[in-house]
Amino acid sequence: MRYRQRRRDRATAGHDRWRNVVLAAAVVLVVAIGVADLATPPELMVFGVAAIGPPVAAVSARPWAVAMIGLLALLVAWGTSTWQGLAGTTDQVLRLWVIAGLAGLSVGFAYHQRTLERRTHRAAEDESRLAEIVLSSEDAIITSDLNGIVTSWNPGAERMYGYRAEEMIGQSVLRLLTPDRAPHFPQSLARIARGERIAHFESRRVCQDGTVLDISASVSPIRDRHGTVVGAAATERDITDRKRVLERSARAERMESLGQLAGGVAHDFNNLLAIIINYVDFALESAEADTREDLTRARAGAERARDLTRQLLLFAREEPATTEHIDLNAVIDETRALLDRTIGAHIQLVTRPAAEPLVIRADRGRVEQILLNLVINARDAMPDGGVVKIEAATTELAEDPTRRPPLPPGQYAHLTVSDTGTGVPPDVAAHIFEPFFTTKSRHRGTGLGLATVYGIVTEAGGSISLGSDSTVGTTFHILLPLTTAPAVAESPAAERGPRGEGRHVLLAEDDGEVSQIAARILRAHGYDVTTVQSGQAALDHLAEQPFDLLLTDIVMPGMSGAQLVDAVRRDHPAVGVLLVSGYSAASAEVLRLLAAGVPIVYKPFTAGELLQAVHQATLAPHSTPAGPG
Repeated sequence: MRYRQRRRDRATAGHDRWRNVVLAAAVVLVVAIGVADLATPPELMVFGVAAIGPPVAAVSARPWAVAMIGLLALLVAWGTSTWQGLAGTTDQVLRLWVIAGLAGLSVGFAYHQRTLERRTHRAAEDESRLAEIVLSSEDAIITSDLNGIVTSWNPGAERMYGYRAEEMIGQSVLRLLTPDRAPHFPQSLARIARGERIAHFESRRVCQDGTVLDISASVSPIRDRHGTVVGAAATERDITDRKRVLERSARAERMESLGQLAGGVAHDFNNLLAIIINYVDFALESAEADTREDLTRARAGAERARDLTRQLLLFAREEPATTEHIDLNAVIDETRALLDRTIGAHIQLVTRPAAEPLVIRADRGRVEQILLNLVINARDAMPDGGVVKIEAATTELAEDPTRRPPLPPGQYAHLTVSDTGTGVPPDVAAHIFEPFFTTKSRHRGTGLGLATVYGIVTEAGGSISLGSDSTVGTTFHILLPLTTAPAVAESPAAERGPRGEGRHVLLAEDDGEVSQIAARILRAHGYDVTTVQSGQAALDHLAEQPFDLLLTDIVMPGMSGAQLVDAVRRDHPAVGVLLVSGYSAASAEVLRLLAAGVPIVYKPFTAGELLQAVHQATLAPHSTPAGPG
């Protein structure tokens, strides 16, 4: 009994070992010593499996069947049998190929499919998930071979670049590269072929419609099952809008820094220019013919310096705008004579205003600056002569969330300035509105003209764009929102303003030279002038005698010009006020005064500008004092 029990125990242990081997291995060489058990139920079988397909053998522990299994193996050599449900589960398959049998020894090849089928199933699931990720990705996911030929192209790439998959598969990736990037492509492929990953770099791509995108990309090598690099997989993301936001932010920071710099020097610099310009004017009044030309050239140089300073302040938005309702057609007509003188006789100027009034809310002087800067730009593009056209019309904008810059729908004035010059190459067009960017020679351009125009237009709620072809010239398109209010007619200008007729002006200016010049101009035209160098001194004089007008600089030591104006409007409401500024960075108190209607004249002023401003200020009704809030 004990002998039989030991044999049964050994047999059971042997069966367990076989079972564990088959369960643990994907491929097993089975040397089966046992019986061909064709009986049912399957529980009688050692592996506990049900026969599926032609049953050949199931290993058994019964020793009397050793001879039979060998015989059966010989009879059905090369036979196959499949069992499913190994070890009581339903997801396992055991396949047994009987290769040969001899004297009760059956040599077979057992193939345990459970692990492989599970791996295959998992691989299929992974592949399905990856395919879903690739198909649903907003990024462009592109694969290519080591020659740069596209092998796959996902929907994200279709949306980003405009090409369908069938248009790109089989084509070279070079089709997407900008001319400056294409020469570096072979080196990138070589790095991928060496197994390198090129991660998180920025580049540019050309879309089907010619649009150039800024992209962020990573490229990884694709390997076959032997580990050999056979291709490249690129993930590319459109960062064009993000780059534009960063560029606008950086530009705003540069403008703020520029404004601080300009404001820091503009007051003193404009004081010096006021001295130079007006003393040259004084000299011109009595100059002999042989010196008049030299003085005229000196004054022209000072005027250019004045214009540069004003453009610098204007670009930096440190000069507050005096907005009013103006007719764009009227501004074009009024500046026609100035523009004709600016471009010279070798260039024809054509103006075509709209048939109906184009009333916009803007600063008249700044709109004139737009026209002047664009016409000067056109003139410089036509050294051999040509035609400049200024045209205005009404246009209707519909809702368009993709418009850049975004503009609300409505009626707009469409101003175009075009020329027949050399045009603007694409690489220049990309930077044309950047400050200090210029293609002109050192002494002909500052790089502020178009940047200033851009700032004026955008601040007025409009947009400016460039249309250019190197063969047909350049066209600037400007959109400015129309209003329904009536236009305000411009006051006629005077080179020499009306006489003062004995009006008494109190002049508060801490710069002695500027004070002398202003007093000299006013006295020469019939004004009685008292000069002081501080706000407190001005208040002392006002307490002692009557004045018709306070003419005060904004920046003075101690009491500022704005504080002085507040005190005068409060305590002496019958006295007119006029601000003078060489640096118009508008503090809150200055903006409050300007909003309340207090007039201002900017340095460096000419005699005509000063006289006209003083005359208007003495005639203006004196309003109720503006409180500090």
